[in-house]
Amino acid sequence: MKDEISPQEILEEVSFTIDKDAFKGPFTCCNTTTKKVTKKLSYKGFELVYEIWQCKKCNKEYVDKDQAKKLETFWVLERLINDKLVTMARTINFDGKTHFIRFPKELSKNWGKGQQVDIKLLTPERFLVEVKA
Repeated sequence: MKDEISPQEILEEVSFTIDKDAFKGPFTCCNTTTKKVTKKLSYKGFELVYEIWQCKKCNKEYVDKDQAKKLETFWVLERLINDKLVTMARTINFDGKTHFIRFPKELSKNWGKGQQVDIKLLTPERFLVEVKA
């Protein structure tokens, strides 16, 4: 298997723009437009109803951006229930006014000063922190 591209293999540089609605359905598959189908996932009493786009010819399924976010949240919940999340032990710090924890730079390298987060209370000892883009 060849890992590197030689200069002779480069034909030309190409630039393109992805439309902001590129990941919204309906999609095209088998030269036809996909149709919206409702699906359901269940796990230990939790249920998620979501929609997919399905090809009428080959039955291939596509998930748009909004439904993908719902599915991702459901799968995180499943990992949380099974205690299969990546865990890092950290020490709580106190600066005289506020308690805080520090995040390793490997997790926070793309964060910026002043960036907003949502902190969701799961239990008095468990929180979900979502960094806003």
